[in-house]
Amino acid sequence: MPGQMPGQMPQQITYCSLSLQIAENPPNHILFLTNLPEETNELMLSMLFNQFPGFKEVRLVPGRHDIAFVEFDNEVQAGAARDALQGFKITQTNAMKISFAKK
Repeated sequence: MPGQMPGQMPQQITYCSLSLQIAENPPNHILFLTNLPEETNELMLSMLFNQFPGFKEVRLVPGRHDIAFVEFDNEVQAGAARDALQGFKITQTNAMKISFAKK
């Protein structure tokens, strides 16, 4: 084969495409927040999400500082807030992860 040393095996290049997809729940009017810092409280999250139309309430999970639920009037409003705040850093080390809650 041209460009190869005598006695050298042809090099076969294979491309492996692994698409790492995060399973996304279908749209919902309730958002599920993860990766929240320990000091997160209801007021902090309410102030953050209150700037979006349709905001209703924040629900913290007793015994779990790292997750919360945020409710909106409809799926479109929840989606707009999710898109705008995805990866928002509440602290320098905690980038918030937002997904639609399971129905």
